[in-house]
Amino acid sequence: MERIGKYVVHKAVLTSGYARIFLCHDPDLQVPVAIKLFDPKPGDDGALSPAQQLTRFVTEARTLAGFDHPYIVGIKVMEQLGDGRPYFVMPYMAAHLPFEIGKDDPAAADERDRPRRMPAPRAMVALKQISSATLALHRRNLVHRFIKPSNILLSAPQNGALKLCDFSMVKLPERNLPMPDHWMGGIEYTAPEQRDNATAVTPRADVFSLGVLAYRVLTGTLPDLAAGAAELSGEAPPILIDLVRACTDPDPARRPAHAGEVLNALEKVPPPRPVTPKPVVRIIQPRRRVSAPPTPVES
Repeated sequence: MERIGKYVVHKAVLTSGYARIFLCHDPDLQVPVAIKLFDPKPGDDGALSPAQQLTRFVTEARTLAGFDHPYIVGIKVMEQLGDGRPYFVMPYMAAHLPFEIGKDDPAAADERDRPRRMPAPRAMVALKQISSATLALHRRNLVHRFIKPSNILLSAPQNGALKLCDFSMVKLPERNLPMPDHWMGGIEYTAPEQRDNATAVTPRADVFSLGVLAYRVLTGTLPDLAAGAAELSGEAPPILIDLVRACTDPDPARRPAHAGEVLNALEKVPPPRPVTPKPVVRIIQPRRRVSAPPTPVES
């Protein structure tokens, strides 16, 4: 594929479910853009019918278009190819969160893909930005249901702003789109109640995802939730330990009600203490003066 509408295709960067994302060039504005194209697999007999997939795709575009938020990816336009497949155009983002924290698999062969934590100051900025984006959804009675590192984009490779994306699984306040009997996404960041019945979840399901994300960026590993809520080490500020524990509680009734409560708690976390380098003391031995040999006297 050389073009999508007027946009020149450079490369396909992701295939996900019934859509593909391409890195393209806008010939009029002379800027790079990202395009998400509805592209169901031929003969796909998955959990959703092609009509249901199309409904989800269009709903995602319209939902994204309804936001003007600094930490939610924008959408410029939605159009159709000649064969009727819709696509929507988004600003180009330089990377996604795994660029900074690696992938979740500790056995990743490539060094840059191995999981690692963020420096504490950067982690706090990242968590506040994503909590702010999630709060924007919760204020409209929407539930994202798919918060995870690969669905968080970066505006720049170094200290870029975070942008929440992929609203393909968003839960609407009234008219819910069809869902299969089982949850289709990964489970590492997914609340227990969402795995059982994704159509009945509340914003507390997103709060669970935020809690797992917080643990991941602060420690470099995923929490072991088999025994209950995630526990940060005692080196973290107590308010942050309590927040991560509450967000990842298996009982949604004991979690913060929405992302606003998460953001409020994050704002109260004291800033990390600056590391003061120890002074380096150099002991310089005085040079020993070597006396010149006496000058011989001629007799």
